Amino acid sequence: MKTKPQIIFIDWNKTLSNSLFWEHLQDVNHRHNKYLNSIEKSMFQNNRNLINPWMRGLYTSEDIVEILSKDSGVPKEIILHELAESCYQMKYVSNDIPKLIKKIKSKGIKVVIATDNMDTFERFTIPSMEIGNLFDDFLISCKLKVLKEDIQEDSIPFFDNYLNKYNLSYQDAVLLDDCIDTTGVYNKLGFQIIEITSSNKLIEILKEYAS
Repeated sequence: MKTKPQIIFIDWNKTLSNSLFWEHLQDVNHRHNKYLNSIEKSMFQNNRNLINPWMRGLYTSEDIVEILSKDSGVPKEIILHELAESCYQMKYVSNDIPKLIKKIKSKGIKVVIATDNMDTFERFTIPSMEIGNLFDDFLISCKLKVLKEDIQEDSIPFFDNYLNKYNLSYQDAVLLDDCIDTTGVYNKLGFQIIEITSSNKLIEILKEYAS
C-alpha cells in the first residue's frame, strides 16, 4: 500500500455490498416469488442493454419498470415495489464496515462512495441504511451522467469535478473497487485502484487505513 491517501473512494456493488435487486424474492414463501424469474429474465437478459443507460441517468426506475412490465407481463406496481424493497434491504458485506469508516475518517481521511448506480441508490438504499452521515459524500453515476469507465486520455470525468472542488489530485486518492481499469489510464494518471476480490480483502484494506 502506498502512503495513506487524503481521500478514499469506495465502490458499492460487489465491494461494500453484495445485495442484489429483487433478491428477497428468492424466498419461496414470498407472495411474489412466482414473478422473480420473469423479472430477472426481462431485466438481465431481454433488456440487459438498458442497464448502463439506467446507470447513466438516461432512465428512471419508473421508465425501466414500465419496459420490464410490458416485456414480462408482471404488473409494473409489483416490479417497482419489490425493486424498492430489495434496495431498502441492502446490507454491507460486513458489520465491521461502519466502525472502520468512522475510524478512517477520524484520521482526517475523507471517505466517499463512488458507484456506477441507478436512482434507486439515492432514493431507497441511502436513507434505509442511514448512511448519509457515515460517508463524506456520494458520487453516483446516474447523477453525474457518466460512469467510472468513461475515461479520456488525460482525465477521469467521473471524479474530476469532485476532486477539483477540494483541490485534490488523482495522486491524493485511492479507489477500492471490484473492477480494475484495463486501459491503464488510471495508473498513468497516478490514480491508484486497489482491486477488492472478497469481503475479507476489503476489511483487511480498511483496517490498514484505520490503523
